[in-house]
Amino acid sequence: MSPSFSVSYTLRVPEGVQAPGLQAEKTHQYEIKSEEGYARYYDALRSAIADVRAKTGDELTAWRDAVGNRELKKEPKSVKKDEDEEDEDEDEDEDEV
Repeated sequence: MSPSFSVSYTLRVPEGVQAPGLQAEKTHQYEIKSEEGYARYYDALRSAIADVRAKTGDELTAWRDAVGNRELKKEPKSVKKDEDEEDEDEDEDEDEV
């Protein structure tokens, strides 16, 4: 049995997005060709990684194009100020007085 690896992703697509032919959940399975010697093995591994990177990149780009600006309509997450930052702000105010 040859060594292998897999890459999976699951996207949470906004409601109303029509993307025929695209799957929100996908797994790519790759076998590394058995080669003698470490150099050949790692060359085959690099090639497989480049292949999966290109395929997932193309798929995710298609999703980005399908979603468009719908992501911008999401409510931003509230950012909670860290207590340490608040203390520093208070210290700076005291120094100015």
